[in-house]
Amino acid sequence: MRKILLISFVLLFALAACQVQPPPPQASEAAAPTNTNYVLGVVQPFTGSLGAFGTDFQKGIELAVEQMNAQLAAAGSPINFTTASADSESTPDGAAKAVQTVVQTSGAQVIVGPLTTGEVLGAKQFADDNQVVLVAPASSGPAGGIPDDYIFRVMYPPDTFAGQAYGQIAEARGYENVVILHVDDPFGNGLAGVFQSNFSGNVVSVGYAPEPTDLSGEVTKVSGEIAAIGAPDTTAFFCICFLGDGQKVLQLALTDTNLTSVDWMGVENLATADILADPAHADLLLNANFVSVSFADSSTPNTQPFIDDFTAKYGSAPGPFTNYAYDAANVAMLTILAAGNDGEAIKSMLPFIANHYIGTAVQTYLDANGDQAVAVYGVYQVNADKSGFEQIGRYDGATGQVTFE
Repeated sequence: MRKILLISFVLLFALAACQVQPPPPQASEAAAPTNTNYVLGVVQPFTGSLGAFGTDFQKGIELAVEQMNAQLAAAGSPINFTTASADSESTPDGAAKAVQTVVQTSGAQVIVGPLTTGEVLGAKQFADDNQVVLVAPASSGPAGGIPDDYIFRVMYPPDTFAGQAYGQIAEARGYENVVILHVDDPFGNGLAGVFQSNFSGNVVSVGYAPEPTDLSGEVTKVSGEIAAIGAPDTTAFFCICFLGDGQKVLQLALTDTNLTSVDWMGVENLATADILADPAHADLLLNANFVSVSFADSSTPNTQPFIDDFTAKYGSAPGPFTNYAYDAANVAMLTILAAGNDGEAIKSMLPFIANHYIGTAVQTYLDANGDQAVAVYGVYQVNADKSGFEQIGRYDGATGQVTFE
């Protein structure tokens, strides 16, 4: 009996083993990727003497975000970018408050801006302490060149290059004396110092406080220094001023016989059609052989598409340096796509992304301070009909030399 039971059990087990087994449960379909929104911070001067620049910079940034979102959507990506903006008010304190506001209200870990070196340095402590990356498109003061911080000054190179170029221009023109009027901030002080170290002649500097309502006192001092030198043929006036300040200086200079007796030099933001809008100002600059250093009249495959797209969207051409804000936004977004919304990771990845980015005017390549290391400038003067500026020379940062056409 026991034998029969054992045989029966074995047969039942064998039959059970031969039963068709149900297929193993299939892995569930992959869950659809969740939508991800990254916030790109924007801190620019929308008011103050640089308000016109900051407003246009924001337009360039918004265009970059719109184009990036369109490309991501076309690729089926669940990622989307939005912006959170605040006004730096053209001051260091305003920039610090604006960066803090954007970070605390939106969670942004990377901010395009601020604009000037003074603003960047004003926001630096908060950015470093909170591991928030600042991608500054136009800051150039030497004081901002600090290694291993959370500030990256892409596209526009530090003024160590521009100061060298202006020094060589002054020597080539035979100047023995240069009287400088400069904004008393890291940009103005830095460029004035670099120029002096690259010019063998006599230099006299007069500073003015940022955001001035009136510059008559400072212009009177400059005029007095020119008169005291008493050699107008070998003396030049160098205006290291923001656009609105430079226009104030021009208006005061119209009736000053000392300032109208010497040649003029000026920084890049003065080489704009806006400064020629007043015919009297244009006449003065033409007669003073005004010269400025700014980016060379060159292009990349991305230059014209940016101009066309900006004009189509906003109905007017981009203003000076707006393309750098557009490029900075693209570098920032590409880095976020690679590193996520983490400030420390963004800081680590951004140099790699930047060094492989071809901008709307120049290839980006960062030095050990996180600053643009490629510098190719044009030397510009007012054209004969006073409608704009024409390039008369070129400075190559690789050789450190100015050549005239």
